[in-house]
Amino acid sequence: MRPADRILKRTLALAAVVALLLSQTARTSARAVRQQNVPFNISSLGTAFGVQVKAEGTYTAHDTYVELNVERVLIYVSEHCPYQGRRFVHTIAVGLATDTPRGRWDIENRSLPVYVERVLGPREEYRLAGLHFQIPRSAGTDLSKRWLVVVTEETSLDQPDGDGDGKGHHLAHSRRNIFAEAGVER
Repeated sequence: MRPADRILKRTLALAAVVALLLSQTARTSARAVRQQNVPFNISSLGTAFGVQVKAEGTYTAHDTYVELNVERVLIYVSEHCPYQGRRFVHTIAVGLATDTPRGRWDIENRSLPVYVERVLGPREEYRLAGLHFQIPRSAGTDLSKRWLVVVTEETSLDQPDGDGDGKGHHLAHSRRNIFAEAGVER
Protein backbone atom coordinates (compact mmCIF):
# COMPACT_ATOMS: atom_id res chain seq x y z
CA MET A 1 0.00 0.00 0.00
CA ARG A 2 1.37 3.39 -0.93
CA PRO A 3 1.94 6.07 1.72
CA ALA A 4 -0.60 8.32 0.03
CA ASP A 5 -3.26 5.60 0.33
CA ARG A 6 -2.49 5.14 4.01
CA ILE A 7 -2.80 8.87 4.65
CA LEU A 8 -6.11 8.92 2.78
CA LYS A 9 -7.47 5.96 4.83
CA ARG A 10 -6.40 7.60 8.11
CA THR A 11 -7.93 10.91 7.07
CA LEU A 12 -11.23 9.24 6.19
CA ALA A 13 -11.24 7.26 9.45
CA LEU A 14 -10.52 10.41 11.43
CA ALA A 15 -13.27 12.27 9.56
CA ALA A 16 -15.74 9.48 10.37
CA VAL A 17 -14.85 9.60 14.09
CA VAL A 18 -15.20 13.40 14.17
CA ALA A 19 -18.59 13.18 12.38
CA LEU A 20 -19.79 10.59 14.89
CA LEU A 21 -18.70 12.72 17.86
CA LEU A 22 -20.33 15.82 16.41
CA SER A 23 -23.64 14.00 15.85
CA GLN A 24 -23.63 12.72 19.46
CA THR A 25 -22.85 16.23 20.74
CA ALA A 26 -25.69 17.66 18.65
CA ARG A 27 -28.14 15.09 20.08
CA THR A 28 -26.99 15.84 23.63
CA SER A 29 -27.38 19.58 23.02
CA ALA A 30 -30.84 19.08 21.55
CA ARG A 31 -31.83 17.01 24.60
CA ALA A 32 -30.51 19.70 26.95
CA VAL A 33 -32.50 22.36 25.10
CA ARG A 34 -35.68 20.30 25.43
CA GLN A 35 -35.19 20.24 29.21
CA GLN A 36 -35.21 24.03 29.59
CA ASN A 37 -38.41 25.94 30.28
CA VAL A 38 -40.72 23.01 29.59
CA PRO A 39 -44.34 24.10 30.19
CA PHE A 40 -46.50 22.30 32.74
CA ASN A 41 -50.07 22.56 33.97
CA ILE A 42 -51.12 20.81 37.19
CA SER A 43 -54.69 20.85 38.49
CA SER A 44 -56.81 19.21 41.16
CA LEU A 45 -59.85 21.38 40.37
CA GLY A 46 -63.02 19.31 40.36
CA THR A 47 -61.56 16.57 42.60
CA ALA A 48 -62.78 15.53 46.05
CA PHE A 49 -60.06 17.51 47.84
CA GLY A 50 -61.26 20.32 50.10
CA VAL A 51 -58.42 22.59 48.97
CA GLN A 52 -57.84 22.42 45.23
CA VAL A 53 -54.98 23.89 43.22
CA LYS A 54 -54.20 24.79 39.64
CA ALA A 55 -50.57 25.69 38.83
CA GLU A 56 -49.09 26.75 35.48
CA GLY A 57 -45.48 27.45 34.61
CA THR A 58 -42.26 25.97 33.29
CA TYR A 59 -39.59 23.66 34.64
CA THR A 60 -35.92 23.11 33.88
CA ALA A 61 -34.17 19.88 34.87
CA HIS A 62 -30.66 20.35 36.26
CA ASP A 63 -28.20 17.69 37.45
CA THR A 64 -29.02 18.10 41.16
CA TYR A 65 -32.39 19.88 41.18
CA VAL A 66 -35.52 20.67 39.19
CA GLU A 67 -36.27 24.37 38.92
CA LEU A 68 -39.87 25.54 38.57
CA ASN A 69 -41.03 28.99 37.56
CA VAL A 70 -44.72 29.07 38.39
CA GLU A 71 -46.49 31.85 36.54
CA ARG A 72 -49.92 31.37 38.12
CA VAL A 73 -51.43 29.46 41.03
CA LEU A 74 -55.11 29.29 41.90
CA ILE A 75 -56.05 27.96 45.34
CA TYR A 76 -59.75 27.13 45.65
CA VAL A 77 -61.73 25.83 48.65
CA SER A 78 -64.38 23.39 47.49
CA GLU A 79 -67.98 23.43 48.64
CA HIS A 80 -68.32 19.72 47.72
CA CYS A 81 -66.68 18.12 50.72
CA PRO A 82 -67.97 17.08 54.16
CA TYR A 83 -66.18 19.90 56.03
CA GLN A 84 -67.87 23.19 55.14
CA GLY A 85 -65.90 25.55 57.37
CA ARG A 86 -63.07 27.99 56.85
CA ARG A 87 -59.53 26.81 56.18
CA PHE A 88 -56.24 28.51 56.91
CA VAL A 89 -53.92 27.69 54.00
CA HIS A 90 -50.40 27.75 55.47
CA THR A 91 -48.03 26.84 52.64
CA ILE A 92 -47.60 25.50 49.15
CA ALA A 93 -44.64 23.39 48.00
CA VAL A 94 -43.77 21.18 45.04
CA GLY A 95 -42.20 17.73 45.19
CA LEU A 96 -40.97 14.88 43.02
CA ALA A 97 -43.07 11.74 43.31
CA THR A 98 -42.09 8.19 42.45
CA ASP A 99 -43.62 4.73 42.61
CA THR A 100 -42.88 2.62 45.70
CA PRO A 101 -42.13 -1.13 45.70
CA ARG A 102 -45.63 -1.88 47.06
CA GLY A 103 -47.36 -0.35 44.04
CA ARG A 104 -48.14 2.98 45.68
CA TRP A 105 -46.34 6.30 45.28
CA ASP A 106 -44.54 8.71 47.58
CA ILE A 107 -43.06 12.20 47.46
CA GLU A 108 -39.32 11.65 47.31
CA ASN A 109 -38.02 15.22 47.55
CA ARG A 110 -39.76 18.52 48.18
CA SER A 111 -39.00 22.18 47.59
CA LEU A 112 -38.94 24.70 50.39
CA PRO A 113 -42.50 25.91 51.03
CA VAL A 114 -43.89 29.27 50.01
CA TYR A 115 -46.03 30.82 52.74
CA VAL A 116 -49.62 31.55 51.69
CA GLU A 117 -51.15 32.30 55.14
CA ARG A 118 -54.66 32.96 53.90
CA VAL A 119 -58.10 32.14 55.39
CA LEU A 120 -60.54 30.87 52.77
CA GLY A 121 -64.11 29.62 53.04
CA PRO A 122 -66.01 27.35 50.66
CA ARG A 123 -66.19 28.72 47.07
CA GLU A 124 -63.43 31.24 47.79
CA GLU A 125 -60.22 31.38 45.83
CA TYR A 126 -56.83 33.00 46.12
CA ARG A 127 -54.37 33.66 43.31
CA LEU A 128 -50.58 33.80 43.42
CA ALA A 129 -48.14 34.64 40.64
CA GLY A 130 -44.41 34.58 39.97
CA LEU A 131 -43.40 31.77 42.34
CA HIS A 132 -40.05 29.98 42.14
CA PHE A 133 -39.30 26.49 43.50
CA GLN A 134 -36.21 24.27 43.48
CA ILE A 135 -36.70 20.57 44.17
CA PRO A 136 -33.43 18.84 45.14
CA ARG A 137 -32.61 15.50 43.59
CA SER A 138 -29.69 13.11 43.50
CA ALA A 139 -27.44 13.30 40.46
CA GLY A 140 -28.35 10.46 38.13
CA THR A 141 -31.98 10.22 39.31
CA ASP A 142 -34.09 8.95 36.42
CA LEU A 143 -36.64 11.74 36.02
CA SER A 144 -38.60 9.76 33.45
CA LYS A 145 -39.88 7.76 36.47
CA ARG A 146 -40.82 10.87 38.49
CA TRP A 147 -43.59 13.45 38.33
CA LEU A 148 -44.49 16.74 40.02
CA VAL A 149 -46.82 17.03 43.02
CA VAL A 150 -48.11 20.33 44.44
CA VAL A 151 -48.71 20.09 48.20
CA THR A 152 -50.82 22.58 50.17
CA GLU A 153 -50.80 22.50 53.96
CA GLU A 154 -53.91 23.78 55.70
CA THR A 155 -55.78 23.83 59.00
CA SER A 156 -59.56 23.54 59.33
CA LEU A 157 -60.62 26.45 61.55
CA ASP A 158 -64.24 25.70 62.42
CA GLN A 159 -63.98 22.07 63.54
CA PRO A 160 -65.90 21.02 66.64
CA ASP A 161 -63.77 20.52 69.76
CA GLY A 162 -62.31 17.04 70.05
CA ASP A 163 -62.29 16.49 66.27
CA GLY A 164 -58.49 16.48 66.04
CA ASP A 165 -56.14 19.31 65.28
CA GLY A 166 -57.65 20.00 61.83
CA LYS A 167 -54.30 19.94 60.01
CA GLY A 168 -54.17 18.44 56.57
CA HIS A 169 -52.41 18.29 53.22
CA HIS A 170 -53.99 18.41 49.79
CA LEU A 171 -52.29 17.27 46.60
CA ALA A 172 -52.37 17.99 42.89
CA HIS A 173 -50.08 16.09 40.57
CA SER A 174 -48.88 16.28 37.00
CA ARG A 175 -49.02 13.47 34.49
CA ARG A 176 -46.75 10.64 35.59
CA ASN A 177 -44.83 10.89 32.32
CA ILE A 178 -44.26 14.66 32.44
CA PHE A 179 -40.48 14.33 32.25
CA ALA A 180 -40.47 11.39 29.82
CA GLU A 181 -42.62 13.29 27.30
CA ALA A 182 -40.17 16.20 27.36
CA GLY A 183 -37.23 13.90 26.62
CA VAL A 184 -35.59 14.26 30.04
CA GLU A 185 -33.51 11.13 30.48
CA ARG A 186 -31.65 11.77 33.66
